[in-house]
Amino acid sequence: MAPAIDDLYIRVRTWSAVGLFLAVAALAAMPVELPAQQALAVVTLVLLVALALVEPAEGPMRYFVLLLTLFTSTRYMIWRVTETIPAENPLSLGFALLLFAAEIYGYVILVLSMFLSSDLARRPAKGLPLAPEACPTVDVLIPSYDEAPELLEVTLLAALNLRYPEGRARVYLLDDGGTVQKRNQADPEKRAAAWDRHERLKALCDRLGAHYLTRERNEHAKAGNINDALRHVSGELVLILDADHVPTRDFLARTVGHFVDDPAVFLVQTPHFFMNPDPVERNLDTFREMPSENEMFYSVIQRGLDSLNGSFFCGSAAVLRRRCLDEVGGVVGDTITEDAETALELHARGYRSVFVPHPMVAGLSPETFSGFIAQRMRWAQGMTQIFLLKNPLLKKGLSPAQRLCYLNSCFFWFFPFARLFFIAGPLSYLLFGIAVYDALAVEFLAYGVPHVIGAILMSALFYGRTRWLFVSELYELVQSVHCASAIAKVFRNPRAPQFVVTPKGETLSESFRTPLARPFYAMLALVIVGEVAGLTRWLADPTARDMVVVLLMWNTFHLLLLLGVLGVLYEQQQRRAMPRLPRSLPVTLEIGDRHMAAETTDVSAGGIGLRVFDPVPGVMAQGSPAVLDASTFGSRFVSRVPMVLTLARPAGDGTWTIGLRFVLDTADQWRAAVMLCYARSAEWETFRVRRTGREGQLGKVAFLVARSVRFAGQHFLSIVGGR
Repeated sequence: MAPAIDDLYIRVRTWSAVGLFLAVAALAAMPVELPAQQALAVVTLVLLVALALVEPAEGPMRYFVLLLTLFTSTRYMIWRVTETIPAENPLSLGFALLLFAAEIYGYVILVLSMFLSSDLARRPAKGLPLAPEACPTVDVLIPSYDEAPELLEVTLLAALNLRYPEGRARVYLLDDGGTVQKRNQADPEKRAAAWDRHERLKALCDRLGAHYLTRERNEHAKAGNINDALRHVSGELVLILDADHVPTRDFLARTVGHFVDDPAVFLVQTPHFFMNPDPVERNLDTFREMPSENEMFYSVIQRGLDSLNGSFFCGSAAVLRRRCLDEVGGVVGDTITEDAETALELHARGYRSVFVPHPMVAGLSPETFSGFIAQRMRWAQGMTQIFLLKNPLLKKGLSPAQRLCYLNSCFFWFFPFARLFFIAGPLSYLLFGIAVYDALAVEFLAYGVPHVIGAILMSALFYGRTRWLFVSELYELVQSVHCASAIAKVFRNPRAPQFVVTPKGETLSESFRTPLARPFYAMLALVIVGEVAGLTRWLADPTARDMVVVLLMWNTFHLLLLLGVLGVLYEQQQRRAMPRLPRSLPVTLEIGDRHMAAETTDVSAGGIGLRVFDPVPGVMAQGSPAVLDASTFGSRFVSRVPMVLTLARPAGDGTWTIGLRFVLDTADQWRAAVMLCYARSAEWETFRVRRTGREGQLGKVAFLVARSVRFAGQHFLSIVGGR
């Protein structure tokens, strides 16, 4: 589709959405008596449930669900503001307005998500030009700060083996841990460590054929590191990879063509795919059952943004046009989310972005809860900075659609306050009798239930394949306390936040309670006391039962969420720094003069698992040297890899389960191992979609509740046992 047609489509879609919203809002504002509203609620719920059973993926039915949900939610919000806000005294009004503000936040996010995700970009694949000289030159930049050389070696090897015309791409390691400043610091141990890192990484790059760059001073964090490197490189395009983001061979082949076809494109962003569980997935043991948290963003939201020319730079796994970066002085660093800020500036200059939804990097999620929270606090502070310092609603050069895209991305990060207000609102009445919701239960059933059910069903329709019900609420609550504090600091001083590097590759030798759990103990205690107080109030005051029932339902929901949070806050043991991933490839295992047909079951940069079909038990002893012949993999980069057996046992069906550790002495052997583990993007796609989870929304919720209770129990037992 030509750019001019794209722009016309975006304008038509934007103003059509505004018109539909106003029409639906006018319809929703029409007053009716309670019996008529009850009948309307029944009809609405029947339609929503029927449509949920049909699961319309696209077309008119999908838009009807959207409009019906918009109608029920808007009608609920109008009823809330006109009928349910108690004004008996200032205290009651204050708490009621806080709760209503949280609901307004949820409503705005709901409406924005309807607009952004109602139509997803479907971009055709773009190949490279046939003539090698027509392919733009590419500089591959890998910023690093304190990552282990072993992790960097894997990323460098994969980057050096990208499929691209010879001589048209160069790979650079940008070492911010061995700068001149760090090599001359006063602390002798830190000074020696910086020199050691500098020498080791320089030697690593020399050995592999990459280029080593460092700089004088550690200024402006990652953005400063990249901008300093831009002074030393001259490629037409820049591929930026985080130190732990291992690219597949086809990365450039799938992205560069978009720059060739459209000179106005400044960015091609691809998904961040994580090969290890984040702390929520690991501590609740959901990694192989449930879609990862980032799937909704990269599978749906970024595609929705892309359809409005609003897909933004996510810091890694992206290619940018060098001349566009030069126009804004490189990667913009006024905030600590320099990636989104850079995209904002270039979108405002009229340039275009592209999102390619195919995962082509394998990265690492933060392994510990403290690392996870440090990462999310940085994101929250950075997007708040963009909202305050470069408000997208007022930014010159953006289209109306792009303003809404960036508003959604910034406004989302105010969820910590909404989540805490949602908990505090019901408790203020259950514990202290402060009225916050003046409505009869029958009125809530007529107005509130269609709104809640509609929002749930629309979420399942739009995001059901990538996000289970109530998982968003769990992730938000577990971040809420710490991120709320971080955001409040930005409001006090928008330029105060400092960039904090997310730790990667950490291991946990034993399970333990994270110290960050303490605020949630108090929160859980209040919610439990609120349950008891609510039940007592229901028995003692029949006139207040309607309000108590409504608020107890909310409080009970928060209780279940907090049990999940406690499960997350009990860190499960993790001793493997490099995670193993499912992988099924035909290989041959050679031990001595014996050759055995086998199939890989899992791989990592440290080793591999096999199922051997014609085992020879007499030679498969632990510690035996072996060779893995992977020539059947079909790549000239993968052939014979030396290994040693770490595990050998019969599987019970005539096959044997074998564990192998790489024994890699040469660069060619390292290259072969990395290519075997990380070369094919099709493997990431398979791994990504295999977690479709359980069928049925209720089954998924029941599974999540069961895991929450189970691991919250472990948390409680650790407290009782003093561990």
